[in-house]
Amino acid sequence: MDHLEKHRQAGEIIRRVREESKELITEGAKLLDIARTIEGKIKEYGADIAFPLNISVNEIAAHYSPPAADETALKKGDYVKVDIGCHIDGYIADTAYTIKVGELEDDLVKASKAGLEAALSMIRAGVKTGDIGKVIEEAITAYGFRPIENLTGHGLGEYSIHAHPSIPNVDDGSQTTLKEGDTVAIEPFATTGVGRVTDDERVYIFSFVAPRPLRLAQAKKLMYHIQNNYSKLPFAERWVVKDKKGEFMLRILIKNGIIFPYHILKEKSGAPVTQAEHSIIVEEDGCEIFT
Repeated sequence: MDHLEKHRQAGEIIRRVREESKELITEGAKLLDIARTIEGKIKEYGADIAFPLNISVNEIAAHYSPPAADETALKKGDYVKVDIGCHIDGYIADTAYTIKVGELEDDLVKASKAGLEAALSMIRAGVKTGDIGKVIEEAITAYGFRPIENLTGHGLGEYSIHAHPSIPNVDDGSQTTLKEGDTVAIEPFATTGVGRVTDDERVYIFSFVAPRPLRLAQAKKLMYHIQNNYSKLPFAERWVVKDKKGEFMLRILIKNGIIFPYHILKEKSGAPVTQAEHSIIVEEDGCEIFT
């Protein structure tokens, strides 16, 4: 099986998980329960988790994956972005959708979907990434909203979620051209706010960087556990620690450059954000959507 077939196989699984997961996004549902259920389905259907489930609500645009003690429950009217990734032997499928809890799809949800559809309709071998950003921006601004200018789509490499090239969500003038056979995730974000995200102080997703000398035995034990189990792709705090002591050990690993923190990203003005995403294979005259 070549790598494109493995992407497609991952895509078949993630499509099934995505559609089944939508019924979980209801008023009163807890984020932690949703995350555990979706990640469990990925494994049940024969794939591996590519990154911790992102379930980002309202002004949070990305990188929220509930910690072990999270009691957050969804409320009516919440904009819930569910970003799911799985892989087969390192070849990733990445998809996302937005639901407004307990309400019909509104224009803000439609805007990010329109940005995605506009991009997919014009992607082919030879297209410039800046031109993709231009059509995404035009589709979202046509609804009266702004794209998130400092979040991008991305290439999908072997055990690499954010590989070359970046796919802007605005017309940034970038001249990188897509090639036939490229595997790429397109993910527009729309907002009623200023169109930029900033780092929140909270962080629940990490990636392993390299081992370093440590004095504290508990920190060293955690480092080896992460190195042995999560060295290739991002992992969630709740997968490796369950209490305050474990959280403290994670902070030691961050301080020593052993793991990299992916801070929660929130819209700069506190405005709600929506997201839509598909993964594609670039073709000579178009693209194959494999999620």
